[in-house]
Amino acid sequence: MAMHVEVFRHRVDPDFQGEFDELYARMVTVVKGLKGYMSHKVFTAEDGEKVLIGYFEDFEAIEEWDVHPEHKYAKDRGKNGVFLEYDVVVAEVVEHHAMNFTGA
Repeated sequence: MAMHVEVFRHRVDPDFQGEFDELYARMVTVVKGLKGYMSHKVFTAEDGEKVLIGYFEDFEAIEEWDVHPEHKYAKDRGKNGVFLEYDVVVAEVVEHHAMNFTGA
């Protein structure tokens, strides 16, 4: 099965943490409702940077997520105040091995 991954590194401006939390909760609801979404998980580095890794069945699912109106609004807010910095990478998974993990 083909799979694509989206890696979203980010730091939230502390002044906008509440707004981020609300946007994030809504985006989780939206993305879980999209065809082709598989799962996601967020990790926090020692320096406070957060990394969200999202798994999708195919590139079309990521494209649908990218252009969803509510996601577009959240991205605009992130670019215009909520995030201090961010970096997004979308990639096709060419090899995948797992042991004792469920989901993606």
